[in-house]
Amino acid sequence: MMAQPLQKARWGNKPSAHARLFGTGDFNRAAKCTVIVAHPADEIVGAGCLISKLVDVTVVHVTDGARDLREANAAGFDDVSSYAEARKRECLEALAVAEVPEDRVVEFAVPDTAACECLQDLTKRIASFLQDAGTEIVVTHPYEGGHPDHDATAFATHAALRLMELNGLKPPTLFEMALHPGNDDISKLPEFLPGAEGETTTLVLDERATKLKRQMFDCLQSQRRSMQASPVGLERFRQPPEYDFSVPPQEGQLHYEKFDWAPRSSEWQLRACKALKDLFPSRKSGPESMQDPL
Repeated sequence: MMAQPLQKARWGNKPSAHARLFGTGDFNRAAKCTVIVAHPADEIVGAGCLISKLVDVTVVHVTDGARDLREANAAGFDDVSSYAEARKRECLEALAVAEVPEDRVVEFAVPDTAACECLQDLTKRIASFLQDAGTEIVVTHPYEGGHPDHDATAFATHAALRLMELNGLKPPTLFEMALHPGNDDISKLPEFLPGAEGETTTLVLDERATKLKRQMFDCLQSQRRSMQASPVGLERFRQPPEYDFSVPPQEGQLHYEKFDWAPRSSEWQLRACKALKDLFPSRKSGPESMQDPL
């Protein structure tokens, strides 16, 4: 598995966060990393091999990943709770392949698609967790309009780091993993939203790493259609651009607005704006807020 590019440390012999996350051997030996994802298995698809080479890593699942009875039935389950439990169990098995023990996996258990309904509480919960864990590096979703829970997780993670900073704490360094829905609405692609700027680090999986990731995919039987359609050979990461969560991530219809189970973008934005106002009451409102991105 190769990472390109690899940045050198700026100051003396202290490795940069980039080198600590993507380097080999002693570079990432002491880095405390938390991977925060919307659903169980998002981290497997987007960062499974990266996770496998980190020594001190914790995974946080924001939601239970079980949307509704229709999705549960399609996966072969009679009820939503059984489906949610299967997704959790399968993900623990996949993470065990990457040598991540069960006690390093944290379930917030927010109902699937409901993360945007609790942005304030989710932000505070993430901030508290990162502080208690002593996290130095965070990996999470980009803000892209692919799934409302992905965007809510991105919002809450960015807002949590802002809260930490405002309270005099040094926030972790933040990276994003590429996990964009394919045009078939089944596959998950290691790509960022087209047109997004920023330097990308690509992990090119060699034969051994590819085999490992396929073993992880094989554990996710309730998601096998998606796993079979999703490519394995690459994982992509970047440090995030400056987001303004008070506006949509792109013009036009967002990907999740194609589905009747998802909120409309306007509803998501109303919730995000309210959360921003509640969390950061001194933050500007109105058009000038565009100059104060989160």
